[in-house]
Amino acid sequence: MIDGLAKTGPLVKKAASLGMPALAITDFTNLCGLVKFYGAGHGAGIKPIVGADFNVHNELLGDELTHLTVLAANNTGYQNLTLLISKAYQRGYGAAGPIIERDWLVELKEGLILLSGGRMGDVGRCLLRGNQALVEECVAFYEAHFPDRYFLELIRTGRQDEETYLHAAVELAEARGLPVVAT
Repeated sequence: MIDGLAKTGPLVKKAASLGMPALAITDFTNLCGLVKFYGAGHGAGIKPIVGADFNVHNELLGDELTHLTVLAANNTGYQNLTLLISKAYQRGYGAAGPIIERDWLVELKEGLILLSGGRMGDVGRCLLRGNQALVEECVAFYEAHFPDRYFLELIRTGRQDEETYLHAAVELAEARGLPVVAT
């Protein structure tokens, strides 16, 4: 709703025409599009993957906020996702909207899958700055708490620094054996 223009129906229809078994559509710190998406997905024989995008405060980066996409792998993950959203709104708004603390992810990690946020995530920002020590610290956090459930996002939309990030992320994924996902 904040940065997307696509309608749910056409996205689901296109995914079905391509033979995709599942699709995730995320909103920023809410699940407003979930009911329509869920119905359209099931109607087209596509598994809807529930998720949300967040602004995250990571103590390693001071006051800087980063992005992260959180997906529910199962019913427990869905419950934990809704708790994360609730906690973000209970905390109140910053200039960028609702914010979650990175540590909340550990508290509510069961059933959650994380997508790195691309160049706007903590790993992405550290890669772009060439801060290998912070990259390692961030990756170690996700490997410890989300083994096999943390994916480096590869995004190519023509935005500033995307190509630089993309190449650094692929290099990191190969070096560390991290899974990647194109979004």
